[in-house]
Amino acid sequence: MSNFTLTRRHLLATTASAGLALGLGPIMPAAAAAEKRTLRLADGNIGQADPHKPVDFPGSILMFNLYDFLVRPLPRGELEPSVAQSWEISEDGKTYTFTIRDGIKFHDGSTLTAEDVVFSANRMITMKRGYAFLFSAVESVEQEGNKAVFKLKEPFSPFLAALVRLAIVNKKLVMANLKDGEFGEFKDYGGAFLSSADAGSGPYRIVTHDSQSETVMEIYPDYFAGFASNPPEVIRSKFSVEAVAVRQLMPRREIDLTRLPLPPEIVLALSKSEGISIGQDRKPSIFHFKMNTRKAPLDDVNVRKAIALAFDYEQLYGLLQVAGQQQGIPIRGPIPADVPGYDPDVPLLKRDIEAAKAALAQSKYAGQQHEFDLVWFKGMALQEKFALLLQANLAELGIKVNITSAPWPQIVEMATSPEASPHLACVATSLSTTDVDSMLWGEYHSSSAGTYLSMHWLHMPEIDAALEKGRQITDAAERHELYKELAKTIADQYPSVFMYQGTDLVAFQNYLKAPGFVDPAASIPIMAGNYRYDKMTMDV
Repeated sequence: MSNFTLTRRHLLATTASAGLALGLGPIMPAAAAAEKRTLRLADGNIGQADPHKPVDFPGSILMFNLYDFLVRPLPRGELEPSVAQSWEISEDGKTYTFTIRDGIKFHDGSTLTAEDVVFSANRMITMKRGYAFLFSAVESVEQEGNKAVFKLKEPFSPFLAALVRLAIVNKKLVMANLKDGEFGEFKDYGGAFLSSADAGSGPYRIVTHDSQSETVMEIYPDYFAGFASNPPEVIRSKFSVEAVAVRQLMPRREIDLTRLPLPPEIVLALSKSEGISIGQDRKPSIFHFKMNTRKAPLDDVNVRKAIALAFDYEQLYGLLQVAGQQQGIPIRGPIPADVPGYDPDVPLLKRDIEAAKAALAQSKYAGQQHEFDLVWFKGMALQEKFALLLQANLAELGIKVNITSAPWPQIVEMATSPEASPHLACVATSLSTTDVDSMLWGEYHSSSAGTYLSMHWLHMPEIDAALEKGRQITDAAERHELYKELAKTIADQYPSVFMYQGTDLVAFQNYLKAPGFVDPAASIPIMAGNYRYDKMTMDV
């Protein structure tokens, strides 16, 4: 049972005008709403509620708050038991047996059992959506009393880390809400139902959900793992918020916390506003210009190398300085710092226009005129500055760059085929679990093609083989050396302009205490790991 007791205190500045300003309709009687600690999140993307489908930030935030998992991530990449009370691993590394904790309740009051764990794993693996690629080594999942037994085809060293993405859903509730679909007796596997409702046991539960507009969640006081003191009681996540709206609404206390990337000028303005702090969401991530290696002339590695050498990294780093904080640090290839496989001895790539011209001259397209299309995410204004910088740099090589912006759903759709993907796309990638495999497999293994993670369309047998081997090695030092070599192999192909390792700047009201954004020792090093509302405190 939870150690949290609901209190009845008034949220500062929770007024009707605040709700209308954000387009937030009432979700409860006005008197009751005023008595709830309400956290209003501003996000720039849309949010997918089905925990087994999304691989993006908003979907991950919903996943981590609505659902629970066999294990949960801790700072420094460690794992703690959650739904799993304990586990055993066979000597051959191919069987994991999890003892399920007693007394965990789903939001409808039913008890979570090993049957639900088995159902959830089979649902993700069968649907082949979201983070299913993390579970490709699973041969079968079976229930043995209060235990869930995962049998693997072969040893899989990132398996425990992958479990932070296996949300446990309520089997009976999902099965009671099936609609016609492609999965035989499981029909649509509850896809339509979970697109607007939840079947979880996490610290919050859905009140209403519209993936294009807003999710409203309320606290689930019977959450077995408890809460920080005075946690938010209601969460209102507003999607598709523009940065300019954040600039206007935060000083009026109509937004409590941001998730969308903010332009430097808005971060600077907010940092000067009374009662607002700027924190850092530290996660191992990389900003790229991913280059479509299937689209001429980027199918020639020398052309890609020329682009990478022409980019002005020093000027880029200057764009990342804002309000006394740095939004990113230099990167040395496809693996972020402090992650297995990262090599601090690899030289930083620097602009060398003469070397860029020489590489271009060595390509099979030497002497030809080139024109590229570049797409940046419309919800992140800073990306336009990156694009303009690259455009100016490549003009010195005689290359024309046509810049366009697109909303995130359109970029996701572009990523489904090499023909639809642009020559260059400005995207960010990050660790989805605490293991480097969760980043590199989705980006570079040929089986994972078709998402924004792999918009470079670089698929090579030697890269596939190294990634597959990395999943089987259990010795940490040996894995580190393998990924160091793999990083070099990838970098030598120049699939991206690796711009920088990102640190998202987050704006929040001072009455909101969010440890992951202010204390590096409390930061969870995976995407959305610091947006656990049950770990936050609202002193209002």
